[in-house]
Amino acid sequence: MKGCWNLTNLCNEECYFCFRELQERARAVEDNIVILNKLKNIGFTEITYAGGEPLIYSGLRVLLKYARSLGIKNNLITNGKNLTLENIDSYLCNVDKLTFSIESTNEYVNSTTGRGIEHYKHIKSLLPYIKENYPHITLEINTVATKVNLNELDYLFEALGSEISLYGLKKWKISRFCPLRGYARIRKSFFDLTEEEFLDVEKKYSGLTAPFKISVRNTDSIDENIIISPKGAIKKSSMNEEYTLVEDIINSPTVRIKKVLEKGV
Repeated sequence: MKGCWNLTNLCNEECYFCFRELQERARAVEDNIVILNKLKNIGFTEITYAGGEPLIYSGLRVLLKYARSLGIKNNLITNGKNLTLENIDSYLCNVDKLTFSIESTNEYVNSTTGRGIEHYKHIKSLLPYIKENYPHITLEINTVATKVNLNELDYLFEALGSEISLYGLKKWKISRFCPLRGYARIRKSFFDLTEEEFLDVEKKYSGLTAPFKISVRNTDSIDENIIISPKGAIKKSSMNEEYTLVEDIINSPTVRIKKVLEKGV
């Protein structure tokens, strides 16, 4: 069983198209250790740590190390801003898959959509070290396709092929903008793709030949995810609406959680 754990709703970037949870607050690392034990007992074998920005969560290193000791595969999705050559080892020593979020190589597009300046440049600067010291880590790139960056995808594809693929890029995942919650729901009219626009993206990029896999995903792909929220609830989504399966993992019996997931997955 796999899960996506949004550890925190805090972020060090202000992406206007982001659907991160705005209301919930992160739990203490001691609580999240309890949650990890329960997830292991329920049958989770793989966890993707996301947010917000998971590197803002001060207990992330502890959770990664402990999850690894439980035999759980650790995947990390990050904007990379808090990763430096000084601290990168303390995270990646317990990471199996690393995914960077990149919407554009263009400084203007990144700054006007909330990513900030030098976003792409910073990620690129980390890749030689990652390839040399962590060749076992699976490297992927996530891109949210919106009205704003639609014309940037060709340039990003070229950059991934000529620059990022040199460092072992395995997959480029293009996800259709999804107004599931948060800022994304508020600003849907600015970023939402029409059905025709999305189908054009899907047709164009799914058929391209590249030194890495390309996966174009519609909004319903999110419905496949089991989401662990910052406060420790288990959630799912359907047709851009999120609903709660388990309100509080810590205070819910493991047997009950298993039954709920069997019905809800």
